[in-house]
Amino acid sequence: MSARSPESPRAYRGRLLTPIPASPDGAQVRTIDDALLVVGSDGRIAQAAPFAPGAFRGPVLDLRPAVLMPGFIDAHVHFPQTRVIGSASGPLLDWLERSVFPEEARFRDEAYATLVAGEFTGRLLASGTTTCVVFSSSCAGATDRLFRALLAAGLRGIAGLTLMDQSCPEALRVPRDEAIPAARDLVQRWHGEGGGLLEFAITPRFAPSCSRPLMEAAARLARDHGLLVQTHVAENPAEGEATLRAHPWARDYVDVYDRVGLLTGRALLAHAIHLSPREWDRLAETGSSVVHCPDSNFFLGSGRMRLSDPRARGVPVGLGSDVGAGRSFDMRRSMSSAFDNALCLGDRPTPADLFVLATQGTADAVGLGRVVGSLDVGKEADFIAVRFPEHVIGEAETLNHLVFASDATVQRAFVRGQPVYP
Repeated sequence: MSARSPESPRAYRGRLLTPIPASPDGAQVRTIDDALLVVGSDGRIAQAAPFAPGAFRGPVLDLRPAVLMPGFIDAHVHFPQTRVIGSASGPLLDWLERSVFPEEARFRDEAYATLVAGEFTGRLLASGTTTCVVFSSSCAGATDRLFRALLAAGLRGIAGLTLMDQSCPEALRVPRDEAIPAARDLVQRWHGEGGGLLEFAITPRFAPSCSRPLMEAAARLARDHGLLVQTHVAENPAEGEATLRAHPWARDYVDVYDRVGLLTGRALLAHAIHLSPREWDRLAETGSSVVHCPDSNFFLGSGRMRLSDPRARGVPVGLGSDVGAGRSFDMRRSMSSAFDNALCLGDRPTPADLFVLATQGTADAVGLGRVVGSLDVGKEADFIAVRFPEHVIGEAETLNHLVFASDATVQRAFVRGQPVYP
């Protein structure tokens, strides 16, 4: 299997909106009313500048009046929950038992997994998501089908076999001596495929459902191959209590992951709502990142994460849809929910703050900030073309409609300059 790459430089014309990574003047975004975006034969951005007639020798695809912007990055989404969106069956632990676990058991049927994988990738692309960090089920066959679908769709994806060997339905429980070899086989088969578009992530579901030996073995596998670790932390108070009952040797939730070795290297922890100052400090010390999932947090009544807690400590923050507790694959819904969450806590992020969070900020959190997240020269050309109503002009109006309105349409999506949607 190999990545698809452009055969020659190609160019696109449209309005342009992009974050400015580490801007010395504090600016967050850059806009160009009439821009030319040139993608080289290596799939990287060769030029992003105001359009000038005759400046590019070759065909130009004119996408005006659409706005060209980086593809959205979803740092936390569950493939086997695609069909249970909107299942309002209670708070986290009840919801898992009633809605999620029965559905995830269906993914032992690889035909079913293949069908849903096609739906999953299609809905991501239609929403303008070009990079996703994904939980699969605990079934290795379903995880293989997920990777096949990501490759076929041309998506940039980081995904993992969900590890759980205790306190879960028998249909989903996979003991350590089966789960770790299965994960190792998937690493060999998929990590780095698609010319590097695909990565395997070590994926303990959460501490209550994982034994200490399983987590320690998973941490060793992550270290051996330099893999991202993704899991959940402190989403719900009852979950936190279950964690300490299962692991009484730990002082708190973060300490469980710390002691088993899962916080070394690249660690991405979703939710992080109910953390103590000590836990936040330890995440900062270990270089871990967190994922804010505000739409899911509202839907399950889990609580609210204050963005200032990680940011004050330099902990990178990504944004996740958390489908299926999250009610939409569209990261614009997640941006809007992040605004509502902040308002409830007395903060007021700007639309630019939220746009940067869903693009460059999330790229930084998952370790891809030098690769994607903005339309800077030298980065890989993962971008989307979004059509706004004719009356929407200027940077402020564009950002307002992107984050808060439902009248903008994703028309096209590209990964490494290759069209992947429609």
